[in-house]
Amino acid sequence: MAIKVFMTDVDDCLFAWNDAFMNWASVHYPEYHPVIDAMAQWNIWDKFSNVDKDQAEAMLKHFNTSAKQAFMPPKWDSIEYVNKLIEEGWRFIAITSVSDDPDVWKLRKMCLDTLFPGGCLELHCLPLHGTKKEFLSQWQGKDYFWIEDKLKNAEAGHELGFKTIIMDHPYNQNSSKGITRVNSWEEIYSILTSSQT
Repeated sequence: MAIKVFMTDVDDCLFAWNDAFMNWASVHYPEYHPVIDAMAQWNIWDKFSNVDKDQAEAMLKHFNTSAKQAFMPPKWDSIEYVNKLIEEGWRFIAITSVSDDPDVWKLRKMCLDTLFPGGCLELHCLPLHGTKKEFLSQWQGKDYFWIEDKLKNAEAGHELGFKTIIMDHPYNQNSSKGITRVNSWEEIYSILTSSQT
């Protein structure tokens, strides 16, 4: 069976980063008070009523380099449908701006291998807040799908010619024409498998 490849972000694509972060913050930073629509906010400082930008950055770095990175929950229905894709010969290149700490790479790889055994061809952990366009350009010209939740990175993949899919969230509305918006991995599964017929 020939291997078919797609590229994907990790946080809020394969892993339910937002959910994991908010649960973790409630334990490690109980003095910070989440706003009602915290899950809809992109910026960490907007998720809490009493957190400034410096506190938010410290909290973000703490979480993204914590042991939690080996035990992240899956996003939506990713367990069922990513593993179904893997069974059908698909593999993925995972690209995430979580941290470039080598230990974080090990934790992330452990989690990916647990949730999606045999699926991860490559894992690239870029510096926190790093942009992905330049990094993605090494695959320019390949007929790959690119799956993202961050609007800026979805747009970058689209500009480079990838078949771009954006995971629908309140913080990433108004994407360019030609970017496909989805609400489940079941939808992504259908898109990827129908592209092979």
